[in-house]
Amino acid sequence: MNHTSTASLFDTAVQASGEGRHEEAEAGFRAVLAQDPAHGEALFGLGLSLMATRRFTEAVVPLRQAVQSPQAEAVWGSCLAQALYMTADFAGSVAAFDAAERLEPLPVNAALTRAQAAAFAGMETGPVEAALDLYGQLAGPQAGDAVQLAREAFAVFTAFERLDAARAVGAWLERQAPPDVIQAYEARVLDDPSVTRAPADYVEALFDDFAERFDHQLVEMLDYRAPAELAGMLERYQTRFERVLDLGCGTGLSAEPLARFGGTLTGVDLSRAMLERAAARGGYAELVQADALAFLAGRPAAFDLVFAADVLIYFGDLAALFETVAAALTEGGYFVFSTELAEDGWQVLPSGRFAHARAYVEAVAGPRFEVLEMVPTALRREGHSTLAGGLYVLRRKA
Repeated sequence: MNHTSTASLFDTAVQASGEGRHEEAEAGFRAVLAQDPAHGEALFGLGLSLMATRRFTEAVVPLRQAVQSPQAEAVWGSCLAQALYMTADFAGSVAAFDAAERLEPLPVNAALTRAQAAAFAGMETGPVEAALDLYGQLAGPQAGDAVQLAREAFAVFTAFERLDAARAVGAWLERQAPPDVIQAYEARVLDDPSVTRAPADYVEALFDDFAERFDHQLVEMLDYRAPAELAGMLERYQTRFERVLDLGCGTGLSAEPLARFGGTLTGVDLSRAMLERAAARGGYAELVQADALAFLAGRPAAFDLVFAADVLIYFGDLAALFETVAAALTEGGYFVFSTELAEDGWQVLPSGRFAHARAYVEAVAGPRFEVLEMVPTALRREGHSTLAGGLYVLRRKA
């Protein structure tokens, strides 16, 4: 093909990108690169399209090529640095920011990200105090609170399973002040596999703190689709329910997919802040702040559907939960839920959540439930990859 057709493909891809049609833009930039593999602007455009769909590891490849192009601009290097940062290659991110700065001064936000990347890289290889001092020097007047930065580092290192770094940061945090309930639990699970359930005060504090950014982070950033996928599975077995419980309802993300089944919808959650957002979203006849097991124990044979998206990840041993859910269901009622996948039995993860093997779930369910379906799925993005999970549809035995 001629240069005009290549230019036309590029212009179409740029337009799609500008309008937020990222998959079309990606396809367009790939078509340009099929004709001209060294097209710097197309390499950069492809990298941006991949970043827009949060495929940061993939984005690094074309962005690395783009910054070597004669067309390269400073902002291209900053985008590469951001992609490397999001893959937790903090040293690589700093190097890319430094290269971009040699072309022109970094904008304030980019300079702050470089300072944070430098601090995280330092925490992985040396004393936490020295890394935080470096952050202060690089960020200058824009520097944030050191303790808050350390908490963010702890969360990042845990998510990417860099446990030695997480332990070092956790120990530093403990020396600054008595740990709060969130920090104390998350530090404990790094070295204590005997934990059988996330404490209620931890779950409540975690989601009270998380409520404001929950929907954006989980749905938009992490591509979370479990409620809709579970509802779609359930619809193959039954299309109408009279009394539905959204267990661990959070901000009410399940209200819309559950609306298709009709009936009365009750939501229960430990976090008052989450319940306030669920109330604002609407769709619930009743919202209750309570512990899951305590609430279920007080509602015998009250529901014909118990729906639990992202709830079992806060329980290790599931026996008591399954027994209590069965008692709260009518005969033939459905229990629909998601899990994170383990290879064997159940285990507590560095994140503080729990994962369960399919064989374990089916064994615990067996006395009271018929397992109608289990579908392996990618629950959401986490760290470098997607988080493996399972979606289950169970029916209570007579």
